Amino acid sequence: MRAALIILQPVGAEPAPAVLGRSLALRQLDFARHCECDVLLLLARGVTGEANELRHAAEDAGMRVQLLGSAEALSGVVQPGDSLLVMHEDLLPFCHEASSALVEDNCVIILDAGAGTRAGFERIDIDRAWGGALMIDGAALRGLSGLGGDFAPASALLRIALQQGTRQRRLDAGTLGSGEWQLVASDEHAARVEQLWLGHMLERPGLLRPTAWLAHRLLKPFAAGLASRTSARAGIAAVTVLALIGALAAVYLGHVAAGLGGILVAALLPEFARQLAQVSATPSAPSRNWPWLGWLVDGALVAALALPIEGSLHHMLFAPLMVGAALLLLDRASGPRWVTLVRDRGIVLVVALVASVLLPAEEAAMLLAALLTVFLLFSRLRERA
Repeated sequence: MRAALIILQPVGAEPAPAVLGRSLALRQLDFARHCECDVLLLLARGVTGEANELRHAAEDAGMRVQLLGSAEALSGVVQPGDSLLVMHEDLLPFCHEASSALVEDNCVIILDAGAGTRAGFERIDIDRAWGGALMIDGAALRGLSGLGGDFAPASALLRIALQQGTRQRRLDAGTLGSGEWQLVASDEHAARVEQLWLGHMLERPGLLRPTAWLAHRLLKPFAAGLASRTSARAGIAAVTVLALIGALAAVYLGHVAAGLGGILVAALLPEFARQLAQVSATPSAPSRNWPWLGWLVDGALVAALALPIEGSLHHMLFAPLMVGAALLLLDRASGPRWVTLVRDRGIVLVVALVASVLLPAEEAAMLLAALLTVFLLFSRLRERA
């Protein structure tokens, strides 16, 4: 058995800070799942709303949950041969190096004393500070029974682990600067960490991806607030669908330029959803892209190019489907850097919009298909060269 101990605030205490909409306890649960823990031990003085929320989240993840009233009860739950993950109650853990070390074997996470103590971590000696997490064998928990009285369980287990010579794993100080490994004791500190996370986790697209670059600039001021809302990505997906339906309705009514302009604006929304997924990721649940949102934009472009063309069905669909096929193949091309710019949906939609204003519908679709096909052929030739 591999269990995780999470120490909760007592009844009546100020609520613990939250980072991007998830409490420290939920962040610790995410980390425990990433450390392959299958049992959650909640050390709480009374049943709180936070304890109930954590219990339901753990059970939904398939973990067994047990509520403990005191640290002394640990020795009766975690047996010799089992492992127990212990985390400081204020720890915000998000470091793959630490989780890999804890999964590998029982160990104590440590930091350089200078950087660690400045960040609020407990000093061990002149050279080391405790990193706020450790994995210990259940046999060591018997040492808790002789302590008596009221004691800090995490610090007590740290002393026991050090006395038994448990292996130590030193984290690079850079994890403190990036916000991946922090003690968060206040809402103000949590807000600073959120900004660190945004800078660390939110990608910075280059100008070769103008749609992603613009989406990043528009999203960044609101990313922390949106990431804290679990329904934000679903809302973005719903707005994408409605925007594309409205754009196609405009094309159907004869306002082709307005419809293509609506699809151009809608092309930003899948980027919003993708970048929000990066910010909302956890060690146990990496970011999941929704490629189907981009497919909807491509499908709307094909439909917007086809609807204004008069004639039989195959006459209407030939050039627009060539555009869709070329985009699909360009997405899979790995040629020179300019391919990234050519397949950017914002650029493609701008070209489609200009062509629809200057040329008849069929000629505009054929021109766009021809341009994309030429770029695709060039990228294939460069791959073979």
